[in-house]
Parts: sequence; C-alpha cells; structure tokens
Amino acid sequence: MDALERLIIEFAKLPGVGRKTAGRLAYHLLQQPRERMTMLSAALDDVATRVHPCTGCGAPTEEGECSICRDPRRDPALLCVVEEPSALAVVERS
Repeated sequence: MDALERLIIEFAKLPGVGRKTAGRLAYHLLQQPRERMTMLSAALDDVATRVHPCTGCGAPTEEGECSICRDPRRDPALLCVVEEPSALAVVERS
C-alpha cells in the first residue's frame, strides 16, 4: 500500500470522515508546503505522547488532573456527566 492510500485510510477512520472527505484532506495536504505537514505531524505526536485522561474525571489533560478538577472553587459533591470529552468545553463556556 502506498503512503497516500494509507493516509486516506487513516483519515477515513476519523468520526464523520468518509473516504471521499479523507481523500480531499489528503490531497489538500499534498498541495501545502512540507512544513505544514511537518507541523501537523508534530501536533499529532505531541498529543499522542503528552495528553492523557485526568486522574479525577477522565478529561483530556497534560497534567495529573485537569484544570476543572484542580480548581479549588469547584464543589466536589457536584457531578456533570457528558457523553464525549469534547462536550466539556461547551459546558464550561455556558
């Protein structure tokens, strides 16, 4: 399998990304300067090595506990349940 096909397959594994969109993303990246792909690769590597679940709530964090769990103003007796970790940001903004 060649590198471009492998990239398309990996993009297509992302939620909401079908094969057609995956192909668009891959071909878009091919039109970008090499530095753009290098930056994307480095960002993915950073997330893979530095981000892990919070020990308190499971939210993505680079610390032992996320900023929500570390906040002394929070009432630890209250619980907010969300389906996806990405929903935490929406709840926090509201």
